[in-house]
Amino acid sequence: MSVDDALRISTAIISIILALSVPIVISKALKNREKPNGQSKGIGWQFIRYTTIATSLPIIALLALNNAFTGEVCAVLAGILGYAFGKADEKRIEGSEE
Repeated sequence: MSVDDALRISTAIISIILALSVPIVISKALKNREKPNGQSKGIGWQFIRYTTIATSLPIIALLALNNAFTGEVCAVLAGILGYAFGKADEKRIEGSEE
């Protein structure tokens, strides 16, 4: 087995692991939001921010590993992260006006 074959196989394995990590992160995060009585908590901005980071990093790595990380993809991901982290909390805005 040559080095090229080993790299091709390892790239495929890493890609599969990264692709599977996204739904795992989302399902674990939603499972974490459940209360002991079976009800679930609301989804706040902190949850959205952490979920955005936790899902975008494997996607970025997957695209970069497969040479598919283009300018358009970078712009979309930057926009998503900018919106998630640029959004002000409503509580802070309401509290500062009083």
